[in-house]
Amino acid sequence: MSSDLMILKPDVVIEPLVSRWHAWSHLISPATSALNLQFRLLAQMESFVSDPALHELALKNPSLRGGPFVDLPVDQADQVKELVQITKTNQQDLISFGLALKEAFNQVMKHGDGSSLEPLYAQLPEAVRGYVELSYSLGGYPDLRIIESLLYLSPLYDTNNQSAMIYRQAGDDRPFVFSTPRLSHPSAIDLNLPFKSPIYDFLASLRSVPQGLDFIIEKLGFSGSDKELFLSFLEPASSSKNALVKPEKDRIRWRYFGHACVLIESPDGCNVLIDPVVAYDDANGIARYTIRDLPEKIDYVVLTHNHSDHVALETLLALRWKIGTIIVPTSGGSLADPSLKLMLKAIGFKQIVELGPMDSISHSDVEITAIPFLGEHGDLDIRSKAAWLVKIADKKLLFAADSNNLDPKLYDFIHRAVGSIDTLFIGMECQGAPMSWVYGPLLPMSLDRKKDQTRRLNGSDFPRAMKVVESLQCKKVFVYAMGMEPWMQYITSIDPSEDTPPMVNSTAFVKALKEQGIPALRLYGQYELYEN
Repeated sequence: MSSDLMILKPDVVIEPLVSRWHAWSHLISPATSALNLQFRLLAQMESFVSDPALHELALKNPSLRGGPFVDLPVDQADQVKELVQITKTNQQDLISFGLALKEAFNQVMKHGDGSSLEPLYAQLPEAVRGYVELSYSLGGYPDLRIIESLLYLSPLYDTNNQSAMIYRQAGDDRPFVFSTPRLSHPSAIDLNLPFKSPIYDFLASLRSVPQGLDFIIEKLGFSGSDKELFLSFLEPASSSKNALVKPEKDRIRWRYFGHACVLIESPDGCNVLIDPVVAYDDANGIARYTIRDLPEKIDYVVLTHNHSDHVALETLLALRWKIGTIIVPTSGGSLADPSLKLMLKAIGFKQIVELGPMDSISHSDVEITAIPFLGEHGDLDIRSKAAWLVKIADKKLLFAADSNNLDPKLYDFIHRAVGSIDTLFIGMECQGAPMSWVYGPLLPMSLDRKKDQTRRLNGSDFPRAMKVVESLQCKKVFVYAMGMEPWMQYITSIDPSEDTPPMVNSTAFVKALKEQGIPALRLYGQYELYEN
């Protein structure tokens, strides 16, 4: 065996899985995982098994893009059937908890008539007792709160269901994460280790830190066909290109990595990475930055809200070994609002800071402030969301992500508190999916379709975005977080066509700003700018 220094090829994917599904935060938190397992994942797989041809036909219809249709060949129905049985066996306790949780919620809604809820505790399903608190809103509506930290300490949080697939990705196309399980196949290695395992950090470091081949194989413990396959994922360190280009001295630089991911680097060397979702290398695709374009150490990772295109566990695990601190918005504690801090801690992140609205943290020449964030969550009481103000010297950059300017007064008050904004990044995915697209499995009962369609997971449209600019007196504006990049489609399933409402609104927005003399651009792929 050779001792040559080797590195991972840039198109190698390490895709984290929970019960063979692409891992996202709602599959980590035990309560949301229980409900998603029973009322989304198993339901979709059983539907595919019963009529795989129907799923194949539906996937050919563009209007059903992002729907609950399994993107696998018809002849793999037996493998999916086997996965259904494995899931029901291995996750029996968690599935039972989800069913009991749904029953408990229905009991509270049925019997919570304004009288004391105390008698209901003894009537709750045994599986949820001790894990929930019953309450009324001030308006008299009954509710159920999860004591989430206890669930993470219980057998319901079972890391045996966490794993990863290691494979090379040709191009950007991957099956949609919400509809399709990841089945084992000969060109991929199954890594059956919990996410907190340091092996994930070792694999991630192999993207930029060369190691001897003997040491790599010994460290990973691969043998047989897995060993031979993994050797094909490596290349000599001498053949890899170092893409990292450091910023010019004493200048503020930011780089757009696609969707909502932006890296800000300060003159003092401090850096902040917003909502990391980083593309893999693709010589035949559009220009993009990759992990090799990121600094050797990331001082702060900042997450805006708990949706899979902003909290991407695949990228976060790939960066964990070089992240100093992760900053997240505080959770409200409702079933639909699981704690980002608890989730990240459970999967092995060490330094996590929660900030509430208008709270700040400072380091070196950088100050980061959580800014109130309205909308984009279908009117649910979800508080783990924040826009982020990054202040460096006299420059203020605001990352507003998918926030929807439902009440323009908010930004008037924000301007009063923080002053004018030099550079605004604002998402304008103003169409959005109905609320049930993400939160349907958590609902105690189905929502009327007409009402569901009115409760969208959407950001600001042209008029609302323009009012943000006016209120904050922004000097430059960039539209981002549109989900257009090809490497985002397996997460967002967004139609990037120019005639869609988000594209029409953002095009008109950028044009109107330029006519007012305000520099504006809709970002796509990659972009770099110096702020001074």
